[in-house]
Amino acid sequence: VTMDQFLQSLDMMRNGCAPKFKVTLDQLDNLRNGIFDESSSELKCYTKCVAQLAGTVTKKGDFSISKATAQIPIILPPEIQDIAKAALASCKEIRKCKNTTITNKNAYIIIKFLRKFYILFNAEKDYKESCERIFYVTKCVRDFSPKDFKFP
Repeated sequence: VTMDQFLQSLDMMRNGCAPKFKVTLDQLDNLRNGIFDESSSELKCYTKCVAQLAGTVTKKGDFSISKATAQIPIILPPEIQDIAKAALASCKEIRKCKNTTITNKNAYIIIKFLRKFYILFNAEKDYKESCERIFYVTKCVRDFSPKDFKFP
C-alpha cells in the first residue's frame, strides 16, 4: 500500500462512518489533526466504526491489539508500519486517568507513582464502554507519535 492509497482509504472510512453519527465536519477534521473532543460520545463511537472497518475490533466490540497488529502490513504503507507497531505496543492497557499539570517536580513524581499504583490496583478505572475504550486507544496512539498520526 502506498501513502496515497492509504490516505484515500482513510477518506473512504470517513465517508462510511461519518453519516452514522451526529458528528460535525469540524469534529472530524479536528480528529484527523489529532484533536480529540472527549465530550462527544458520538465522536467516540465514530472511532469505533473506523476501527471496525479496519478489521481491528472483536466480535464483542472491543479493540484488539493483535488484530490491529496483523492489519498493519495490509493497510499501512511501509514508512509508518514500525511506528504503528510501537504505538500499539505502548497502548495495550488503556485506563482512564486524567493528566494534571504539576509544577513542583517532587509533587509530580509522587502523583505519577500514585497514578500508576491506582491504575494497577483499581480495575474500576477501566473504561467500561467500547466506544470510549477505542476512542482512548486511538488517542494514546496519537499521543505516542503526533506527527505520524493519521485518522479518517
